[in-house]
Amino acid sequence: MRFFRRIKKRSSDAHFLALDIGTDVVKALVVESEGTKGKVLGVGRKKQRLGDMQSGVVTDIASVISNCHSAVREAENMSGISTEKMILGISGELVKGATTTTSYLRTDASSKIDLAELKNIVHKIQWKAFDHVRGQLADETGYNEIDVKLVNAAIVDTRIDGYRVTNPLGFQGKEVTLSVFNAFAPLVHYGALQTIAAEIDKELLAIAAEPYAITRCLGHEDGGQFGAIFIDIGGGTTDIAVVRDGAVEGTKMFTLGGRTFTKRLSQSLNISFNEAEEIKLLYSEDKLERQSHRIVREAMKTDCDVWLSGVVLTLESFENIDVLPSKILLSGGGSHLPEIKETLESMEWVKSLPFTKKPQINFLHPKMVTNIADETKLLTDQQDIVPMSLANLALEFVREDQPTSKLLKKVVRLMQI
Repeated sequence: MRFFRRIKKRSSDAHFLALDIGTDVVKALVVESEGTKGKVLGVGRKKQRLGDMQSGVVTDIASVISNCHSAVREAENMSGISTEKMILGISGELVKGATTTTSYLRTDASSKIDLAELKNIVHKIQWKAFDHVRGQLADETGYNEIDVKLVNAAIVDTRIDGYRVTNPLGFQGKEVTLSVFNAFAPLVHYGALQTIAAEIDKELLAIAAEPYAITRCLGHEDGGQFGAIFIDIGGGTTDIAVVRDGAVEGTKMFTLGGRTFTKRLSQSLNISFNEAEEIKLLYSEDKLERQSHRIVREAMKTDCDVWLSGVVLTLESFENIDVLPSKILLSGGGSHLPEIKETLESMEWVKSLPFTKKPQINFLHPKMVTNIADETKLLTDQQDIVPMSLANLALEFVREDQPTSKLLKKVVRLMQI
């Protein structure tokens, strides 16, 4: 026992915590960063009660804090590490994100861009993008602009006179164009997560929009041709993000997730929610006898059609996209239901959207998260993608190697005050 206590106190700047507060389960990962890579050394999970969260939004702060402490404790005990830094994920129907492209004309095109000028460019462009997107999302959600808070921002593309660059310093040119992704949430939702973060008492690297984190998990950022639709089906919501030419176009959510299917099953079979959840999981694993399988399938099919309508409406709301990517990547516990993939593979729904060809449907797997290695061997399927994606995103905050990203983070901190 003495040996365990001594090990438990071990910590360093190289270790951090990734915390995914899901509607159904809180997931915590202890990660060790090694440059651009990370290793998961500990995993913790804590089931949430039905009343703790609804549709990705915290409804019982005290209970959620208790669940977070349990998951964090389990992960830290497994790793033997006491972490001091943390990245926290945010999701839910009212969390929205959009990418805004804005240009800045320089007065002297022949001079080289230095740090002071770059700071001025990033500051002006981000405030312009911030005002535009915040106003747009306030209109969509019905909240006043003052009640909409910036969650996180990221530069997804930088160009000088039309040419893509990764670091503008030292370049000459007339027009600097930045594409900035901004994610927003209502103050009441964002404030609840800030309260939780304060109770966990760790240095907060970032509160990050989970759909955005997922889009970064495949390591495609340096390749300009990558495009995909990411669909994460959690307990309370379905989160959708669209990536084109390697850049995030936007993220949106709707309130249909795994719990919707469980409630349908509970009503159809006249059983408790917990019993229905158990049967749903057995069904997803193809472990029910034939008659029971048929009954469950009929119940699931009805809700899958409703869920697909939500997907279509959400994709239609990406108004600036003329052609949708023909690759769909699924994650989240809800994606285990066989009807999800089957429904997406049907042709009818595709015809009403701007696809050039029938999309290919695939699942995200933990091994596909390029920069994160799982030393615990406990991260095995789609439901583990979100915490691993948060861990992957945290590596960028730990490194902070690009000057544009550093400057944007400073601007974002000012906007969040």
